[in-house]
Amino acid sequence: MEKPIENYWKLRLADLKTALESNNFDVYLAENRQEACKTVLEDIMPKLNARTISWGGSMTFIASGLYHQLKADPDLEVLDTLDKKVPAEEMMERRRQALLVDLFITGTNSITEAGHLVNLDMIGNRIGALTFGPKWVIILVGRNKIVANLEEAMYRIKDYVAPANSMRP
Repeated sequence: MEKPIENYWKLRLADLKTALESNNFDVYLAENRQEACKTVLEDIMPKLNARTISWGGSMTFIASGLYHQLKADPDLEVLDTLDKKVPAEEMMERRRQALLVDLFITGTNSITEAGHLVNLDMIGNRIGALTFGPKWVIILVGRNKIVANLEEAMYRIKDYVAPANSMRP
């Protein structure tokens, strides 16, 4: 078989897409970060007609280039919850207000093969937005976040995600 690693991921992602769709998610697959950014900007956002937007902490969101592109979009009212220059009290208020935007973009800590998102959140703003508040939510997920089950998801979060996040400036 040619390209066994590519074929492996193609099959695994197709199975995950099916699982997510059975859990009522709309799923878009992208080959890389640039394609993910393009998919959000060209395929997803035009359908939503969002005017207000915010986001939760997500390295995937930043790495995709969406953070800088959306901040610069003059047609969007952006509530930036990642700006390091904003005082802590104001940032907390922004995170509360982010629950009321049209579109919230975030990542997830882990995703199981059954299509379940698993998150542990420092203050709860991302989880709040995932479950209630914004009209639409886009969740960016790298394949590095895929785990077999809830037990592996919690292990990934507690033994990798949380320690790594606590070391970020």
